Amino acid sequence: MWLETNTLFSKSSARPEYTLVEEIVEDILRKLNRYSVSYDQGIIGIEKYIEGIHSLLHLESPDVRIIGICGMGGMGKTTISEQIYHTLALQFGSSSLVLDIQEKIRRDGIDSVRIKYLSELLKQAPTAYLSYSSERLKRTKVLLILDDVTDSAQLKKLIGGRDSFGQGSRIIMTSRDRQVLKNAGADDIYQVKELNFHDSLTLFNLHAFKQNSSEEIAYMDLSVKVLRYAKGIPLALRILGSLLYGRLREAWESQLQKLEKGQDLEIFNVLKSSYDGLKEEEKNIFLDIACFYRGQEEIVVAEILEDCGFSSKIGMEILKDRGLISVLGDRIVMHDLIQEMGQEIVRKECPRHPGQRSRLLNAEEICEVLRKNKVYSVFTEFERVKWICFVINCKPLSCH
Repeated sequence: MWLETNTLFSKSSARPEYTLVEEIVEDILRKLNRYSVSYDQGIIGIEKYIEGIHSLLHLESPDVRIIGICGMGGMGKTTISEQIYHTLALQFGSSSLVLDIQEKIRRDGIDSVRIKYLSELLKQAPTAYLSYSSERLKRTKVLLILDDVTDSAQLKKLIGGRDSFGQGSRIIMTSRDRQVLKNAGADDIYQVKELNFHDSLTLFNLHAFKQNSSEEIAYMDLSVKVLRYAKGIPLALRILGSLLYGRLREAWESQLQKLEKGQDLEIFNVLKSSYDGLKEEEKNIFLDIACFYRGQEEIVVAEILEDCGFSSKIGMEILKDRGLISVLGDRIVMHDLIQEMGQEIVRKECPRHPGQRSRLLNAEEICEVLRKNKVYSVFTEFERVKWICFVINCKPLSCH
């Protein structure tokens, strides 16, 4: 290290002393950081995430690599990207972390966002002239993290190509949509998975009991019920843990009963963000699967939807890319909270009058609507057939 530091002095004798000191400090910190990595212990399972993404970065390679982090809303992609930034930033010549990039582009414009991250990477005041500093950027090894990317075409305008950055640079981007990351030229994509039971319990306890282990044991039976509901989604575990903190058993039981009737609004809004980005036909395919076809054979569902006029194969691939469905074996798999979110979207179409919804799920409501002939004319024949098919497949069901 002494030889490298001495070289800095010999090559930069014409520069001010304070500049040399800054470079020496940064050089030492970068080297120390390679051997001393600390994680935020409040982020459950973060070591596993960092190790998985680190293995894709290939930091020893001089190539410019683009890595994607993919997962549905509420999985902790932003938290992971922040931790990666603080863990790796000192190993690069300069770095920038842009959170919630889509909202910033919408609010401030793409040029403003570009100038801001360039000012951080080039360590200059943010001015319009930074856009012309491409040669300097090409000589700089940078770490650039862009959070919540939704438009790959827009992204290309924002950062250009990988040849815009110096050798060894790493661009990391998070998205709810795997296809966006593919279109952006990602070399590898890390899929954020649900937490396992142990990590789920640890995260929930952290928020519900604030490390009070005696209460953890006393409420274990109810905690397990919450975990069954959340199914490993960090956002749901944090929200419910904070909501139940300091409350009596009666309040816990009441909240669990409430969850059985409908999804927590904050959880619903975050999960719905993945649905909101879909086109109209893709939304309909998703709602049909959430309401009727979860657990069915993929090929059979694709044929049914195709017969109904949908481009089902590409539509279902898009749902997979967004993490809204997956396929296990030959059957469609959907997270419980994602299905609940889809069914809640349908219910909210007209909470008080089921006959005015696009789909009917509750057996009693189906019978009531059909019995009283409340199927309104605004609905298509196909939608009426869907309701009848659902009634037929409900077992047991008595509908005369």
